[in-house]
Amino acid sequence: MNIGIIGLGTVTQGFIEILQEKNIWLQEKYEQKIKIVVVKDIQKGNMYNPNGIDLNKLLEKLNNKELITDASISEDTDVSSVEEVDLIVEATYSDYTTGDPAYTFIKKALSRGKHVVTTNKGPIALHFNELNKLAKESNVFLQYEGTVLSGTPTFSLIEECLAGDEILKIRGILNGTSNYILSKMSEGDSFDSALRTVQDKGYAEADPTNDVKGYDARGKIAILSHKVFGVDLGLDSILTKGIDSISIEEVNAAKKAGKNIRLVGSLEKKGDFLEGKVAPEPLSTTDALSNIDGVTNAIEITTKYLGKLMITGPGAGKLETGYSVFSDVLSILKKEKL
Repeated sequence: MNIGIIGLGTVTQGFIEILQEKNIWLQEKYEQKIKIVVVKDIQKGNMYNPNGIDLNKLLEKLNNKELITDASISEDTDVSSVEEVDLIVEATYSDYTTGDPAYTFIKKALSRGKHVVTTNKGPIALHFNELNKLAKESNVFLQYEGTVLSGTPTFSLIEECLAGDEILKIRGILNGTSNYILSKMSEGDSFDSALRTVQDKGYAEADPTNDVKGYDARGKIAILSHKVFGVDLGLDSILTKGIDSISIEEVNAAKKAGKNIRLVGSLEKKGDFLEGKVAPEPLSTTDALSNIDGVTNAIEITTKYLGKLMITGPGAGKLETGYSVFSDVLSILKKEKL
């Protein structure tokens, strides 16, 4: 299987490191050699080798912050048009207005018969039905495990382990940046100080708007509404409030009352109606979500037969987020063997 990568950020660098480490295991387990043949990044450059890029050299350049461009590929080359590519890993920035440019990248790849793995929430939240339909029509797979809980296996848990059960409600801490800020504020830090710290650690973007305004969590709720309940809520119908207006006084008052403020995203079936919401909530310390600290994410799932289940996992980190891509590639390998 030959892979093309669009976007060389933290997630894909983590994936490349894991792939480099596990490639022999993959050959033994799945009898396939996985090669990365083309990579493209608007800032870091482009690289192409139909026989497989030397991952050691690629990672060395990325770690040294060197441009990776070579003369074998044009800046204008569309990765999905490269004949040798079987699977596209798309990991550009998330846009919640149109989903572009990722939406266009993914649509072209699927229409050209390429599998797609993406960690990009924008196009999946906005164009879920269209892209999944296109994947089916093209007889390829579209995987997006990393769009909700990074490398923590949310969709595979729901689809495989909870098959046949009825999910009634989902609530969770879906944004590591917001959770880190609220955790630090409960320790006495100001909002601005906590935000600077999480940015310095590389967990938050230079522009934290999507995180602190709740837009990132809202996108994840929209994806879950599609994937779990088969309902297209649309971003505008999800009541959304971020943490940017939360004061240290509110955090301290909650602590005195035995509560922690957390940004909670939720979906709940109410008869024939599905309600989606993202908002900061003061949660009792007896509530499992109340005790989720730092950049950790968590989802609590309420089902008809099993009651409440909760899964937690890292919401940031190179290898942690890179694993979401690796697990999706494995999923496609397994499906191809069926």
